[in-house]
Amino acid sequence: MSRKMIRSGSTLILLAGLLAILNLPAIAQEGGRIVFTDPKADGDAILGEEDLEPRRHAWGADLMIGTDGFGLGFFYSYAFSDVVGGFANLSFSEAKDDRQRDVVDYYYGTYSLNKTHYVFRVPLFLGLQYRLFKDEIVDNFRPFVNGGAGPVMLYVTPADPNGDFLSSLGGGHTKYTFGGFLGAGAQFGFDRSTVVGVNVRYYMIPVPEGISSVRVADEDVELPNANGFYITLNFGTAF
Repeated sequence: MSRKMIRSGSTLILLAGLLAILNLPAIAQEGGRIVFTDPKADGDAILGEEDLEPRRHAWGADLMIGTDGFGLGFFYSYAFSDVVGGFANLSFSEAKDDRQRDVVDYYYGTYSLNKTHYVFRVPLFLGLQYRLFKDEIVDNFRPFVNGGAGPVMLYVTPADPNGDFLSSLGGGHTKYTFGGFLGAGAQFGFDRSTVVGVNVRYYMIPVPEGISSVRVADEDVELPNANGFYITLNFGTAF
C-alpha cells in the first residue's frame, strides 16, 4: 500500500471523526467519564419568534423625576399597529412655584421660607404614541413621540409652619381643570414581554382662576398654570 493511500485514508478517518464531534449535542464530564447530553433537555428557555413579536396590551408603573421633585404614575397601553398605540396614564406629583425659596439646614433638613400651600397634580390622560424609524433602527431601540390630554385634579393643602409634610395633607381642597402633555422617548430590549423605557414630558395644565403656593412681597402670587417638566422611567409587562 502506497504512502499516498495511507495518507488519504488517515485524512478520511480524521474528517469522519470531526463530523461526528460536530454533530454531538454537548459534552459533560462526570467522575472522569465523558457524558453526552442534549442541549434542549435541561429546560432552559429559548427565545422564539413569538417572544420577539409585539404584544398588544401592556401595563406598568412610571417613576417621575422633574423640576418639581419626584412623582409616581401608572399606565395601560394598547398597540393598534406596529407603530401606533394608545394609552391611559394616571400620575401623582407636586407642582411647585419657581419663586419658592428653599433653605437647606444641617439640623432641620430642607424647608421653605415662603411656602404657604402644597399643590399636587393628579392627571388622568388619554393619548397616542407613534413609533419613529421602525425600519431604519435595530429593534431593541424603539424611539417614539407621544401626547395626551384629559382631566386634572389639583389638591391644595396649607403648608405646616413647622415643615411637617404629613400634617399638611389634612384640611385641603380640590380644584379641577383640563390639561395635557407632549413628550418623546424610547423603549429598549428585544424581549417584548417586558416594558422598559424612558419618556421626557412637558405637562401643560392651565388654572384659569389661578393657584397659589408661596408668599411673595409686592408680586401677584396667583399662578395661571401648574405646568411641569419630567423625565419618566417606565417599567411594566406586556401580554
